[in-house]
Amino acid sequence: MSYPQDCWYVAATSDEVGDGFTPRRIVDTSVVLFRLSDGSVAALEDRCAHRPYPLSAGHREGDLVVCGYHGCTYDAAGRCVRVPSQDNPPSGAQVRSFPVVERGPFIWVWTGTPGGERLRPPPSTPWLQGDGWGSVGELRTVAANLLLLHEHYLDLTNVFEMHPEMVPPGIEALPPMEEVEMSEVSVSYTRELPKAPLAPWEAQVSGLTSAESFGRKETGTFVTPGLHKQTYTITGSDGPELELVRTHGFTPESAGTTHVFVQISWRGDAVSPDVGTQLADVFAEMADRDISVLETMQRCLDEDTAPRRYVNVKADRAALRARRIMQSMIEEERGR
Repeated sequence: MSYPQDCWYVAATSDEVGDGFTPRRIVDTSVVLFRLSDGSVAALEDRCAHRPYPLSAGHREGDLVVCGYHGCTYDAAGRCVRVPSQDNPPSGAQVRSFPVVERGPFIWVWTGTPGGERLRPPPSTPWLQGDGWGSVGELRTVAANLLLLHEHYLDLTNVFEMHPEMVPPGIEALPPMEEVEMSEVSVSYTRELPKAPLAPWEAQVSGLTSAESFGRKETGTFVTPGLHKQTYTITGSDGPELELVRTHGFTPESAGTTHVFVQISWRGDAVSPDVGTQLADVFAEMADRDISVLETMQRCLDEDTAPRRYVNVKADRAALRARRIMQSMIEEERGR
């Protein structure tokens, strides 16, 4: 295993799942999601119990799923309730159903040890449910391992090489992390930047005057293997002027591919009327460069015929802790 399985992962966004089928590959498992008549979401293994054919290639009869091969029919709990060629379905015929929690805009699915979901609820994301916040999102699929993504976003010192246009004028280097908080299951860092004028993108989205200088506070948090949170706050003399949160729902499709559910959230009094479109454009361009680097690193790892030892630097502190957390979770699951 290259990622923990006993974890809630984002399977889809709420607007992706409707009356039809939404198939997705999650932690090396084919899953089909669909919305029931009461509005809730069901998730089943996307394989018929009779033959290896995807249920998502069939059709629905109300809340029932009918396989498009022989017509075997399943309820939302995965039980086979009808086989057209005989009076009763075989005893015990069913497909696995997965626990689902919908907490807008994310639909979380547990594909790990059955029953384990009761001990680890999905992470809370209140900034994605209103209270003065606005959000825009997109889904990317990245040909890179889950751990590479977490480590990348826990070390933003690459910004000077990869995203120089994002750096406020006059700042030549990021200050060291003032604080790194760690627990057995999460890690978070905080960094404060000296006051500086606004970068062009900051002035565009914030509605603030570029003639003044502002402080910035940046945090990055490995919340769970399935969730990373970054905040960026522009602060004036009277307090926060613009708060940004970049949320990444990281969901491994396989050892070398990860679905990335991105949400860019903002809150501020003077923001541009089309701030959502502007932020989406800014961070989509950043994501393009990030993905290119991440996929290149994955190719290098795949090409290495023998293990290589790469050195670490001080800025890797939070990333290394996240790596140890994930390795510990994987080892615990292997032990079971």
